[in-house]
Amino acid sequence: MADETAYMQMQKDFYNRYAAQSTYEQDIKRESIVGSYHKHDDWTDYDRYIMRHVDDSYKQKLALEFGCGPGRNFVRWHHLFRQIDGCDISEKNLENARANLKYHGVPMEPIFFETSGNDLGAAPSNYYDFVYSTICMQHICVHRIRLSIMRHMYRVLRKGGRISIQMGFGYQAPQSVGYYENNTGAETTNRGCDTRVEDADFLEKDLVTFGFKDFDYWVRPTGPGDSHPYWIYFTAVK
Repeated sequence: MADETAYMQMQKDFYNRYAAQSTYEQDIKRESIVGSYHKHDDWTDYDRYIMRHVDDSYKQKLALEFGCGPGRNFVRWHHLFRQIDGCDISEKNLENARANLKYHGVPMEPIFFETSGNDLGAAPSNYYDFVYSTICMQHICVHRIRLSIMRHMYRVLRKGGRISIQMGFGYQAPQSVGYYENNTGAETTNRGCDTRVEDADFLEKDLVTFGFKDFDYWVRPTGPGDSHPYWIYFTAVK
């Protein structure tokens, strides 16, 4: 546990340090947190697979983004839900997200939760209809921590609620460790030391442990700025 605490503190310090380098408007130009920011905005697979099961009924539903960073996805998808809230390990990221929404005139006021690194912060239980995450879980190279995050995702979802997540897929991924490794000694994160999903069955087995069902996935081309051979998008229902 002490090793995991040190790892989570390293991640928190890393993201706070980079997020604090500039104001929001400067950060978008320098891309210190979300590399290839504008290319990600143009990547259509996010809409096709992260939001694959989102229809007009979700305009009355509540969503939560894990690892929301500076709020890029709030701007992209706020019109799909009644409300999107966000959680992130970095308080500075959350500050930048607020500035992002104001800058783009997004007409919602999300609730933001600062996480410890292995949870969803104070996000309420049995509350959300949809929990999603992009370019985040693959940066956590400790399997036990990812399991804890999945457990909390299950906790915050209402019955029938859905998760929709993207991760890196494939064996030949530079600066990555295997799916089941607990690399608590990693000295950096955010592509400096990632994890990789070698088999979709690994994900399903973990999710079933917490009670998730109806697992499905899609292996797709790698998105902007990443070095994994492929990306995997996966979903499951509480």
